[in-house]
Amino acid sequence: MKRPLLFFCILFLLAVRLALFFSGPPEDPYEDTGGGSLTVYGIVEKKERKNDEQVFYLRSVSIAHGDTLKVINKTGLICASEENAPPMGAYVRVTGSFRLYPEATNPGEFDMRKYYLCLGYGGKISVKSWSLAGQSYSPWREGLWNLRCRLGELYDRLLPEEDAAVLKAMVLGDKGDLSAELKDLYRANGISHILAISGLHISILGMGLYRLLRRASLPILPSALIALGLMVNYALMSGAGTSTVRAVIMFGLCAGADAERRSYDLPTALGLSAASTVLFDPYLLLTSAFWLSYSAVAGVAVFGPALWGELKGGRGLKHKLFRALGASLSVSVFTLPFVLINYYEVPLYSVLLNLLVIPLMSVLMVCGLIILPLGLLYLPLGIIAGLPCHWILAIYRVLCEFCGRLPGHSYIAGSPPAWKLLIVWLVFALLIAADRRRIKQLLKKLGKKGDGPAPRMLCFLKLLLCAFCVLLLFIRIRPGCRISMLDVGQGDGICIETKQGVLMIDGGSTTKDKLYQYQLGPFLKYSGISRIDYWFLSHPDKDHISGLQDLLADAGSGISVGCLVLPEAKGAEADFAELIALARDRGTGIVYFAAGDCLHFGKLRVDCLHPAAGYDCEDVNEYSQILLLNAEGIRAVFGGDATAESETAALRAMAEGGVADACDIDILKLGHHGSRTSNTQEWLDKLSPHTVLISCGLDNSYGHPHKEVLERVRALDCEVYRTDHDGCITMVLKDGRADISAFCR
Repeated sequence: MKRPLLFFCILFLLAVRLALFFSGPPEDPYEDTGGGSLTVYGIVEKKERKNDEQVFYLRSVSIAHGDTLKVINKTGLICASEENAPPMGAYVRVTGSFRLYPEATNPGEFDMRKYYLCLGYGGKISVKSWSLAGQSYSPWREGLWNLRCRLGELYDRLLPEEDAAVLKAMVLGDKGDLSAELKDLYRANGISHILAISGLHISILGMGLYRLLRRASLPILPSALIALGLMVNYALMSGAGTSTVRAVIMFGLCAGADAERRSYDLPTALGLSAASTVLFDPYLLLTSAFWLSYSAVAGVAVFGPALWGELKGGRGLKHKLFRALGASLSVSVFTLPFVLINYYEVPLYSVLLNLLVIPLMSVLMVCGLIILPLGLLYLPLGIIAGLPCHWILAIYRVLCEFCGRLPGHSYIAGSPPAWKLLIVWLVFALLIAADRRRIKQLLKKLGKKGDGPAPRMLCFLKLLLCAFCVLLLFIRIRPGCRISMLDVGQGDGICIETKQGVLMIDGGSTTKDKLYQYQLGPFLKYSGISRIDYWFLSHPDKDHISGLQDLLADAGSGISVGCLVLPEAKGAEADFAELIALARDRGTGIVYFAAGDCLHFGKLRVDCLHPAAGYDCEDVNEYSQILLLNAEGIRAVFGGDATAESETAALRAMAEGGVADACDIDILKLGHHGSRTSNTQEWLDKLSPHTVLISCGLDNSYGHPHKEVLERVRALDCEVYRTDHDGCITMVLKDGRADISAFCR
C-alpha cells in the first residue's frame, strides 16, 4: 500500500469524527453557574488584545463558593480586563461578572457556546479585579508576550494605522486592531487567509534559518533543532492557532526527514500533523479552522497533483500562469464543501484574485519582517522600508473593492445537505485515486488492453467531475412551502419559502443590535436565499424593521429585495421615510397593501385583512398589517403588533368582504409578542387556531407574553411555540399538514 501511514491517519481522523458525531460537543460545567459576580482561581494559559481590552485565558479553574473551591479541570474561562493582564503561567484569583456565551437559536447562526467549548472555554468573565494567588509564573512565555507587544508597538510607529493592523495580524498573530470592515472585505473576497500565520511564515522563517545554519557548516541535527525551537517559540508568541501548529509540526517532520536522510512526503506529513493535533485535542475536529486549514493544504499537496499531475511539464510564463491557476482552482474546489458548511457562500472571483494576492504575499511577508530590525536601528529607515508593505496592501484593497463591484461577486449556495457532501467527497476520493497507473491495472484485471485515456483526456474528464461537484453544491431545490419564524429576540421576523421565490414578514429587534449580521443574514445565506421577492412590513417600529434597514444599507450583502409591501394607512409613507429612501437607493420597489388586496405567488395566496385603505390612527401599532396566508391547504394569520382595535377591524373586514372563512385557522402568530393589548378573547375564539406562535425575547422587559393571554391560549387546547424557549420555529406545509419543528427543542 502506498503511503500506509497517511491511510491510517485518515482512518483515525474519521473514527474520531464519527465518535464526536454521536457524543457532540463537550459538556458545559458552567451551565448551572448562572450570571452575576463570580470569583475563580486558575492558571493563565495565554493572552491577547481584543477591542482595547486585554484578554487572558484560564486553565485548571476552580470556582470559589464561600470557603470551598469547586474544581473544574478540563474547561477553562476567558477573562477580559481593561487593565494589564496577569503574567503568563501565573496562578491567579479573578473576580468579575460572569456570563455564558450565547447558543445559536436559528439555522445558520454562529454557535458561540459550542465554538468556545470545543476550544476548551466555557464562559467569559468581565474582570473587576485580579490578584496573584501564587508566586510562580513563566518568565519565558511572559517574555514572548512582551516581545510580541513591543514588536506590535514598533509596527504602529513604522506604518499607517491600517497597514500596521494587517502586519501585526500576519506576522504576530495579533488581530486586536483589525477593523471589522477590513476583515469583512478580505473574507468576502476569499483572501482572509493572508491574515493567518501558516506555512508561508514557517517557510520564510524556519527554512530560511535552517538553510542559513547549514550553509554556515553547522551539522544537520543541530541546525534542525535550532530552527524547530525558533518555530515553536514563534508559534507560542503568535498564539498557537490551528494553522500555525499545523505548519510547525510539518516543518518539524521536514527537518527531521532531512536530518535522517529520508525523503519528505508532504501528504503524509499533513496527515501526521492532523492526527497528532487531534490526538491531543479531539474537539478541534468540530471547528471550522481545523478543516479549512488542512483542506487548503490538501488541495495543494494531494488534490492538485491528482488533477494536473499527468500533464507534461513546460517552461515559460504561460506554463507558470497555468500552474498557478491550476493550484488556485484546486484549492478552491477542494475547500468548497468546507466553505459552504461554515459560510454558505463563495466569492466567485477568488480564484483569479488569489493569482495576484498570493505571489505578493511572500514579498509582503519578507518586507514586513525586514522593517522590524531596520526600524530598531533607525526609525526613518524602517519607515522607508515599509513603503512596499503599504503599496502591496493598497493593491489588495483596490483589488477587493474592484471585485466587490463586479456582477455576481458572491454566490449564496446555502448549507449543503449531508447527501450532497457525501457524493462530493466520494467523487473527490475517486479523482485522487484515479491515476493512469491504477487505470491501467484495472483494465488489465478486466482483461482489456491499453493504458486508459491520454493525460489530457484524463485531466479533462477529472475537470468535468469537478464541475459536476460544484454544480451539485450550488444547485438548491426549494421546498413546496416552508415558513420559518426566527428567534430575533424582542421583535418579529418570518421567512416564507416557496418554489417560486421568497417572502418575508418583518425583520427587526430591539434586543439584538446587529440582527442582520448575526441572525437574519446568516439564516438567509444558510437557506441559500439571495433574493427576497416581497418583504411585508407590518409597521415601522424598530423591532420589526431594524434587520431590514441593515440589509438595505449593506450594498455588498449579496442579498437583494425585490419589493417592499407597506400598509396603506394614513401617514405610513412618512413613518417609513428612512426605510423607503434606503430601498430606492438599492433599486427596491415600493407597493402598498390594504384590506381586500391579495397577492398570488405560485400556489401561495396572501390576503390583507387590515388596515383598510387610508386607515387613520395615532398609534402606528394600530395600522399593523394583518395577513392571511393560504398555501398547501394550510391557513396562517400574522399580525405584527396589531392592537385590539385592529383585530376588531379585521374581523369586520372578513365578515363584510368575504376575504376568507374566519373560522378554524391552522396557525396564528399572536399579535404584539403576546401582549394584553392584542389577542382579545373574541379574536382567538373566532379564529380558533390549531397552533399558536409567539415571537418574543427571553426575559424581555415588557413581560411578553402576558399571563392573561397565555391563559386564553391554553383554553383553546392548541399547540404553543415560543421563540424565547424554542428558538427558530420551522413549519413545512404539504397536503394540508404542517410539520412543525423547533430549533432548540
